Amino acid sequence: MSTQNKPFGRVERMIAMRYLRARKEHGGVGFIALISFLCIMLAIAAMIIIMSIMNGFRSDMIRLTIGSEGHIYVATANSEPTREQVDTLEAAMKPIPGVENAFKFTQHYTGVQANNKFALAQVIGIDADDLMEFDLISGGVIQGDLSQLGRGQGSEQTVAIGATMASALGLQVGDRLTVYSPRTRQTISGAVPVRKAYTVGAIFSVGLFVTDQTYIYMALDEAELLFADGQSSGEIQLRLDDPDQIDSMSEKVFDQARAISQPVYLSTWRDRNASTAGALRIEQIAMRLIFMIVVVIAAFPVLASMIMLVKNKSRDIAILRTIGTSRGGILRIFLMSGATVGILGTLAGLIVGILFCLNLFPIQKGLEALLGQELFPREVYQLTDRIPVKVVWSEVGSVALWGFLISALAVFWPAWQASKIDPVEALRYE
Repeated sequence: MSTQNKPFGRVERMIAMRYLRARKEHGGVGFIALISFLCIMLAIAAMIIIMSIMNGFRSDMIRLTIGSEGHIYVATANSEPTREQVDTLEAAMKPIPGVENAFKFTQHYTGVQANNKFALAQVIGIDADDLMEFDLISGGVIQGDLSQLGRGQGSEQTVAIGATMASALGLQVGDRLTVYSPRTRQTISGAVPVRKAYTVGAIFSVGLFVTDQTYIYMALDEAELLFADGQSSGEIQLRLDDPDQIDSMSEKVFDQARAISQPVYLSTWRDRNASTAGALRIEQIAMRLIFMIVVVIAAFPVLASMIMLVKNKSRDIAILRTIGTSRGGILRIFLMSGATVGILGTLAGLIVGILFCLNLFPIQKGLEALLGQELFPREVYQLTDRIPVKVVWSEVGSVALWGFLISALAVFWPAWQASKIDPVEALRYE
């Protein structure tokens, strides 16, 4: 057998491409094939664009939701941990691959007062250097200096508060704020709550209402002293390189804790924001399912064009069979004709989708200039002034594979029917 007559050889490829390019007067389906190509291309491009925009929204939502929180929280199981035990636990967490930072912290819910106004707050004890690594907080300072957290003595010691709380209490940088502790002390008149005045050293705004309304950052040592009489809480907060890897990272954290013989309790940002994480996941799955169905629908024109091609080429198929072409050869010829449309449509869709995502901001600006209005106002969406987009290349690969598989499956049945045509029956009435 010559090379050109081998399966998928030059002869079979030439016949397949000739059928695909055949004009209308020769029984071809070139126009329908072009429509099929456009349908596949647009479906694949739309799938990539929507998935990338959803990934961008999800990334920004996670950034906002956990931008002022940790990704994994580790707490020693000891009821009264010593400072040495907590330091050992912290030191064990830092070198774990994938951990960006690990540090001690405290978190207490309490009341605060200023200018004869009262508010509820979450007071977080943290070192200034660790707080500066929270990009959302450090990048959201609108007054003061976050690096000066905890500086000063007595009531001069500085804290950082959210902008909404500062507005509600009428505070600016340099003003005094009284923080109450759940602890009490005995006086002549009885037990009174422990409280202390602090100076507002920084005001931040991150665009997340709960954070701006309730968060107060205080030096770790001062928070332990005010709320626990100097006793360490035994809690370590972990910031990860990739917040989505909390499942695999949790196993590593447990392994590391066992290595130093310290039993620990563990929670993640997903546990503390279960409703948000669940909604994002359900939306992600639902949209992917919808667009997989869209690609299936887009493959129907390919199926229709191949059925028409087989019907119009019955005589040619019979002649090919009589000169020695096998059933497998006929099957391969029509498979290549249809699969070419699917493959080219998928490749074109990948290129269009990726280019659209990479140039989404200029496209957005062009549409805004054309329409004369802002498409993505920051004050409404609380994210950025642009449509967020994040191209995940593994998803792009899965989209390409899905497009090719659907196209191949769509053309298999008509190609199989073509291979079953009896040449005698096909030529009887010719």
